[in-house]
Amino acid sequence: MWTWDPLRDVWQERPLTFACAGDPLAARYPDAENDVDSVAAVVSGGRVILAAGGDEQGFAFWDLESGELIRGAGFDDPYLAAITEVRGEGPPLFVTATQYADEILVWRPSAEDVLTELSNDIGRIACLTATYAHGLSLAAAGGMDEGVAVWDLTAGGEVRSFDTDEKGVPAVSLARLAGDPIVVAGVEDEIHVWGLSDEHGDDLIRDPLTGHEDAVVALDTAVIGDRVLAVSGGEDATVRLWDLSTGRQLGDPLIGHDGSVETVQTAVLDGRHVVLSAGRDSKINIWDLQTFVR
Repeated sequence: MWTWDPLRDVWQERPLTFACAGDPLAARYPDAENDVDSVAAVVSGGRVILAAGGDEQGFAFWDLESGELIRGAGFDDPYLAAITEVRGEGPPLFVTATQYADEILVWRPSAEDVLTELSNDIGRIACLTATYAHGLSLAAAGGMDEGVAVWDLTAGGEVRSFDTDEKGVPAVSLARLAGDPIVVAGVEDEIHVWGLSDEHGDDLIRDPLTGHEDAVVALDTAVIGDRVLAVSGGEDATVRLWDLSTGRQLGDPLIGHDGSVETVQTAVLDGRHVVLSAGRDSKINIWDLQTFVR
C-alpha cells in the first residue's frame, strides 16, 4: 500500500502484513502476498485503520502506520467486490460487498465480527458509498446488472430501491438537497438523482443530467456554501461538475486524463474544496472546485 500527501507531493510505502497469515493453509503458500483492489480508511482510537480486499482476497483491516493485521482473512473467505467507509461525524464503520455471495456487511474497525448484515435485492454489487449526516447513517449500492439500493445502517433495513431498466450502475453517491437525502448514480452516460423521502416516490427528482459522451463510472458530491455539487468522471476521459439544485453543468468539462476516469474524490486541502481524479492513464489530477462556484 502507498499513501500520498498531495500538499507536499510525498509518497510513502506502507507494507501490510499478509491478510491470510493466520490461516492454517498459509504455510503452503510462503510467497503469497496481499491482493488488493478496493480500499477504505477510517480514524479509530487515534489510529488510521485501513480496510481492503480484492478479486482474490477477502476483507481484512490493518493499522496503516505499523502494518499490523487487526482482522485477517482466510483463503476460503468470499472475495471482495466493493468497500467504503462511512463519511462524516458518525461512528467509524466499514461497509463491504462480497463478490459472488451478494452479501452487504457492516463492520466496526476494531472487531472480528460483523455488526450488521443488510438484505440485498439488487444482486451483484458494482459500487458502494456511505455517509453520516444529521444523525442518520446511510449506505447506497449500485448493482452490476441493474438497480440502486439505499440502507439505514442504524436500523439495518433498506430505505429505498430504484430500478434502472436492466442497466448497471458503476458509480453512486449520497448527498442532501434542500435538507432531504438524495442518491446520485451513474447510469450509462447519464446521472440520475432520486429523493429518499416518501414524497418523491420512485421517480427521478429531475431529468437525467447529460453531457458525458461515454459511461459515467465515478461520482462524488460536495457542499460549497449553499450549493450542492456532484462531480462525475467518465470513460470519455472527462471530469464534470454539476449543480444539483439546478441540474446544470458548471463550466466546461475538465480535461487532463488520457483515458477513462476511474475515480473522483472531493476533499478540503489547505482550506480549499478540491476534487482528486484518477484514471487508467496512471495520473492523479487535483482540481480547485471553488473556481467554479462564485
